[in-house]
Amino acid sequence: MSRGPLEGIRVLELGQVYNGPYCGLLLAAQGADVIKIEPPGGEILRRHATSAPGGSYSFLMLNADKRGITLDLRKDRGHEIFLRLVDEADLVVENFREDVAKKLRLTWEVLSARNPRVILASGRGYRTGSEYEGLPALDLTVQAISGHMEITGFPEHPPVKAGATFADMLGSAHLFGAILLALRERDRTGRGQRVEVAMLDAMFPSLMSYASPYLETGVDPGRVGNQHSVPGSPPYGAYPATDGWVTLMCPTNAQYAKFCEVCGDRELASPSLRTGPARGERRAWIDERVARWTRGRRRDDIVRELEAAGIPCAPVRTLAEAVDDPYNVSQGLLRPVDVDLRGTVRTLGSPIQLRDPSSPHRADAPPPRPAPKLGEHNLEVLEELLGLDATDVAALAGDGVV
Repeated sequence: MSRGPLEGIRVLELGQVYNGPYCGLLLAAQGADVIKIEPPGGEILRRHATSAPGGSYSFLMLNADKRGITLDLRKDRGHEIFLRLVDEADLVVENFREDVAKKLRLTWEVLSARNPRVILASGRGYRTGSEYEGLPALDLTVQAISGHMEITGFPEHPPVKAGATFADMLGSAHLFGAILLALRERDRTGRGQRVEVAMLDAMFPSLMSYASPYLETGVDPGRVGNQHSVPGSPPYGAYPATDGWVTLMCPTNAQYAKFCEVCGDRELASPSLRTGPARGERRAWIDERVARWTRGRRRDDIVRELEAAGIPCAPVRTLAEAVDDPYNVSQGLLRPVDVDLRGTVRTLGSPIQLRDPSSPHRADAPPPRPAPKLGEHNLEVLEELLGLDATDVAALAGDGVV
């Protein structure tokens, strides 16, 4: 049974926190043999565990279907063993700062000299060689420097970060794509290469609805809350219901006319509001009238009426509603797995699935394996790839190398 299109590709993942590990997860989901390499004390996210053993819940979600070993890359013996593993690998994934990678002697020059076919995939906050190269980067700081915080929130309040860690995840997804291109190029040339994706770079395209009017007119739309950055688009936003909130929008004149039919508001249906620019001039007034209509109705009833009329809408769901939606399990986005001493843990699946869209599951997808315990596969991997035996591995453990 095939594990996926990347079966036979061996990955050494030096990922930590979200960026590198999520890229490794995407690779493992396509059948790659991902070997997660952690320092003997475990990577940062594993150490964030606050209750049950085995790592934080985030660690367990991001590291399913990987094998795991420990290796102290700061020690000469640990570095030597890593280079021997590179001899047997197709790909190294890391998301260290550039200066840390250099201190650990994990540069492209070192790895490619050892194995000319290896691909080094680096997740960074900022592009190597750019003026931002040396800046420390976390999701928060990248949201700030990329302009996303400045456009998020309401104009009368300070900038707000997005709740989701989308800088990390966008960087990971783009790095996954870069890896596939590098593998394809290696098929043609026989040689590996270094690929790098900066979170800042991956964030830029998502500024589109703000950057495009700025580039066209030189006008910064500023923070507009739940409204659209282009004024001629109301109603557009989140509106109150008796039991929560609902979002709706009318991007075309025809949809706006249909909305007026549904809500029965004659003033909203005025001929003076038939065009987008005219509605843009009365955006606040339109929003107030729309909220007056939604406020007396249940969220699901609003959505049902608007969907029937062909008007884009959706309920504003709580975190529990969004996470516990059976859709996530049926579509493989959350995969339950039994973890020792933890019971059932819902691990992350991959949104990238090669299957018939009408089928609920990829037919040959194997069940997930739990994230590895710290050093769980030390003997298995070092014996399989390097020919070391239990005595050798025990000696390495005694010296603090693994």
